[in-house]
Amino acid sequence: MIGMDAMYSELYRKLSDACCCITVFIDEEKISEGTGFAFRRDGQVITAAHVVTGRVPIRDDDFSDPDVRVYAKFPRRELLEYRTAFRGITIMVKGFSSPIQIDQAILVPKDGVFTDFPFLPAQTKPPQLGEEVFCAGYSDEIEVPFRVNRILENGIKGREEFLRAMKMGYLADMTGPLIKRAVIGNICRVVAESSTQGISLQCDVFYADCAMHSGASGGPVVNAQGEAVGIITKRAVTSVSQSDASNLSVPSGATVGVSFQALDAACKHVAIHGAQHLC
Repeated sequence: MIGMDAMYSELYRKLSDACCCITVFIDEEKISEGTGFAFRRDGQVITAAHVVTGRVPIRDDDFSDPDVRVYAKFPRRELLEYRTAFRGITIMVKGFSSPIQIDQAILVPKDGVFTDFPFLPAQTKPPQLGEEVFCAGYSDEIEVPFRVNRILENGIKGREEFLRAMKMGYLADMTGPLIKRAVIGNICRVVAESSTQGISLQCDVFYADCAMHSGASGGPVVNAQGEAVGIITKRAVTSVSQSDASNLSVPSGATVGVSFQALDAACKHVAIHGAQHLC
């Protein structure tokens, strides 16, 4: 039992250190926030593409807007500005009224970094049905201790600086990410092909039986070996329609994730054909 406790403690520490709180701004307005994680020592980050754009469906012009600023805050590390190196994958499939979009993106530090980052290696092998996994993210379930960000009085010295820091993702220093254990309860394989774009991609969409909430999008789903096997894309919802509320839905208690097969295949495709064939 002691050995198992030590294993989980080390896994949770790695998860906490490798996750970052992502905030996205246009000028002084925060348009989006979520989670990402370093998957390489040089600080490159994987997140959900919609965390960068602040909306779905994903639009290419959101990534190219020169006024957009993306920041990542890792626990106990300085705030860094990032740029998008790889955006969400969009595939036009014949016979579909809307494109297929893979909600993943890769971010790289805008300026060079000179220290190694704690990271979670991304595993292209998807999780298996019934496998235990760990989900991490800066969910809005997390509250700053004593709710000091909400009860500081106007005029208190340092209040504005503190609130600005919180707005920029310094929640990472005060709380770290929320980590939950889960089991993979359902897996659906998605295959998308486009002859005009010369693309054939597949990925697994899976359901983990824990409830992660807003803010955790883009966070890692990790196996017991400490390898990232997917990212959190959204919380699952279910219909509770009533006669007077036919479209009423509530969170179901499960989290939806996406594996990395498509991201790996797309990166190889871009290396050969260029990004314009995907986006």
